[in-house]
Amino acid sequence: MGASSTATALRRRRGVFQLCRFAALVARREFAAAAQALASARAHAVTRAAAEESALMLMLYAGYPAALEGLRVLNGAWPGRARRSREGGVGAWVKRGEALCSRVYGPSFVKLVPAVQALHPDLARWMIEHGYGRVLSRPGMGARDRELVTVAALAALGWERQLVSHLLGARRVGATLDEVQGALAAGLARTDAAAERTALSAWRRLTEAEAAGAAPLVPRRRDRAAARRRPAAKPAR
Repeated sequence: MGASSTATALRRRRGVFQLCRFAALVARREFAAAAQALASARAHAVTRAAAEESALMLMLYAGYPAALEGLRVLNGAWPGRARRSREGGVGAWVKRGEALCSRVYGPSFVKLVPAVQALHPDLARWMIEHGYGRVLSRPGMGARDRELVTVAALAALGWERQLVSHLLGARRVGATLDEVQGALAAGLARTDAAAERTALSAWRRLTEAEAAGAAPLVPRRRDRAAARRRPAAKPAR
């Protein structure tokens, strides 16, 4: 990879991390800081479509109010007009949802659906049809970046069980440990001590899974060094 390609890749990576911060800050109702993160993402050549997707995804993790407020922040900081997507129908959503969910959960997918069905059969259908099929399989953002944004949002909200699943999921769809760590750190911006403890616990569970060979990717040399590090410290307020 040439110097120009490396610089472009680094710029894009920084932009994605700013989208992670944007989603995490909206989830925690830090709207002014979220607007600043969005401005930084824009400066790093992130597309407006990707910013829209980051806000829409919050519907799954923080509810409709967060998605609505995230889009309000976006429209204020980055004026533009979103276009309605061609989503397809229920059959397409189920097919896309099953394909993406199986990528994110890997060998755990066969256990995931029955486990959610045991909680409530409708929730299991919504997870595949709506969550993974209609929302997370939309164009505008790839699976790796969506998983990184998901990690940041879940870290900000302190949902450890789901955070562990998506730390592993990010790895399964191609994110490096450095990228996962960066998304986790982005999610910890302006959080409290409880959220930090949850994130650290989830990170340890990820690195334990990597060490045990349960994670789907063989750690690269630079990943091994990242695995020994704690998530980056929370930025000063």
